[in-house]
Order: sequence, then C-alpha cells, then structure tokens
Amino acid sequence: MRDKNVPISGPFIIEKALQFVKAFEYDEFQGSNGWLEKFKRRHGILAKVTSGESKDIDDNDSENWITETLSKILKDYKPENIFNADDTDLFFQCLPQ
Repeated sequence: MRDKNVPISGPFIIEKALQFVKAFEYDEFQGSNGWLEKFKRRHGILAKVTSGESKDIDDNDSENWITETLSKILKDYKPENIFNADDTDLFFQCLPQ
C-alpha cells in the first residue's frame, strides 16, 4: 500500500491485525491504541492530512479573491467573530439525508 500511496487509518491497521490474530488462533491480542502507536513507530507509518482542494484552484485566482472579495466580506465582522473553516467539507458530508 505504501508503494501506491494508499491512505490507511488506525482502525484499518487494527482490523487487519485482528484478522491475522484470528487466522493464527492467538487469543491474547487486543489491538489497543498503545499497540497501534508502537506498531506505527516501529514501521515508520506517519499520519498526514490529505486534502486535494488546494491543488484544484489557480494561485492567482485565490490571491485575487483574498485581496478583493474577502476584504469586502470581512469589513462587516469583528475579529472575534471570524473562525477557521478548514474542515467544513467534513461536516458537510455528515449532514443527515
């Protein structure tokens, strides 16, 4: 998976480990978070944030939007009412259907 740059999660690693444990009939393995952290450290597995949005737009367009449009929007708000919204897409995908 590393050669193909396929993202994997902690629960995925634990699930695969539990499959091996079951296949080898080893009953004492629990797949704890401590085990996962040591496994990742031992095998050089790093957590990286994946986001493709920044590659989908032209840098000039975003710079123009920041200098022209964003300044017009922000003038109506106090700094304490401005928040970072990097994870908006996550919450958008969690809306009930």
